Amino acid sequence: MSKTDRKRWHRTSPLASIFYLGRTIRAISKNAIQSLAPLMVFIVAAEGNVMFRILLGAALFVIAIVVASITRYLFFRYRITDNSILIRDGVFNKKQLDIKFDRIQAINTQQNVIYRYFGLVTVKFDTAGSAKEEGNLPAVKIALAQSLKDRIRRDRGTTTPGTNAATGDQHESPIRALLSLGGKDMVRIGLSSNRALIFLVLLGPVIEWTENDVESAVENNAVELVSNGPEIAVATTATLAVLAIIGVILFLVAASIAGAFLRYHRFRLIEQGGVFRSTGGLLTRHEHSLNLNKIQSFEARQNPVLRLFKRFRLRAKQASSGKPGQGKHFVIPLCTGEQLQALDDEIFRDEFPEVDMRPTAAVFAAISSRYFRSRLLLFGVLPALVLTGLLLAPAGLAALAFLLWIPVAAAGAWAMYKKRGYLIGEHGMVLRRGFLGVRTNAFLHRKVQRISVTQTPLQERHGLSTIRFYLASGSLKLPYVDHTTAQRLRDYILYRVESSRLA
Repeated sequence: MSKTDRKRWHRTSPLASIFYLGRTIRAISKNAIQSLAPLMVFIVAAEGNVMFRILLGAALFVIAIVVASITRYLFFRYRITDNSILIRDGVFNKKQLDIKFDRIQAINTQQNVIYRYFGLVTVKFDTAGSAKEEGNLPAVKIALAQSLKDRIRRDRGTTTPGTNAATGDQHESPIRALLSLGGKDMVRIGLSSNRALIFLVLLGPVIEWTENDVESAVENNAVELVSNGPEIAVATTATLAVLAIIGVILFLVAASIAGAFLRYHRFRLIEQGGVFRSTGGLLTRHEHSLNLNKIQSFEARQNPVLRLFKRFRLRAKQASSGKPGQGKHFVIPLCTGEQLQALDDEIFRDEFPEVDMRPTAAVFAAISSRYFRSRLLLFGVLPALVLTGLLLAPAGLAALAFLLWIPVAAAGAWAMYKKRGYLIGEHGMVLRRGFLGVRTNAFLHRKVQRISVTQTPLQERHGLSTIRFYLASGSLKLPYVDHTTAQRLRDYILYRVESSRLA
């Protein structure tokens, strides 16, 4: 970019209106009642045919959001200087962003079908200390996006390993393919999503009830088919209603699979110069990048469906700006156990060679069995006894049914206890926990910002403690470990943090 261009404010392509249109629709969908209230007032207050009012209101609504999107584009400007990117945005509430190049951690891109045809992308900037993308450049040329990525890589020195000291020539680090997903993997992703899992759980009882209903109708009503036609019609109607419910649930499961294709179609993960890059998407292609040095913790999840498929879902967590649940996550939607181990080696390299995030690995140490007893007492025995005592007088012996909660709580507490475990390495740790599913979290000691050791009265009585590790991506807990072990681990991690020269 020439010096003249660096002093001028630029517009993006007029197709940036599509970006603002999508953003407006998403904002309206999140606040549907407040957003659509003026439209409903217009429909109710206006005189004339109801259908005409509905159509007119819908047309005015569409025109309004289209005009708003075009207006947002007309007021958008950007300028690229030697050390920062300046962005002006807003119509009534104007703002100007000054994004320094040295604060940019990653440059991500999105490319929908229309942008793909015109060679455009939307650029999103991830900066240090922000919980989400700090700025966007909608509908810019691919060449501009690539030049910004190259600038960030040069500043980080990711291309310097191949630099010739005499000539100053730079050679990019080689690209290594780590993982790719196909059509079968999209089906696995769709079936293992939380929404699909709930739908499948609901589907089982409905199908069983329908089968019993159909069998009873065939056995009991076959002879009376002619004489009791209306009753059979009612039974048939009920069966059709249940079948309709099954159809809706199956449709929702299929929609979950379709969503996986839309988001992760042809997903590919590569590594270049210490940076992960992922691409995927059917209609809109998403490209995300992550500097491995910025990873605070690495998480592997496995719900019951993923366990059936022998697969994992991974998240590399970055800094969350102190806001729980609002951190930036780099998602790898599906991988095998072998691929998980390979990614562990990529992320932790020589610092944490003992790392093994597979939940079934034999390297995990167990916590104290007092954890099981405390969970059972707190969530099983006490609630059951309190409810039984309160309802025994008014409900009689029927209140004793609450005591059945104790074995149910015992099964749940035992599952939670057996899935708790930890691995302590010289430079890092892995924590394991779960209930129906299981998740493991790995992190380096030097990433810990704060660590606390606490004791409840019951833990103090038995010489146990709970350790909580505070990282920039959030906190992790290790309950019911030996108090002496907890103190030694705390002191050792603090020593590693103080002696480390790395971030």
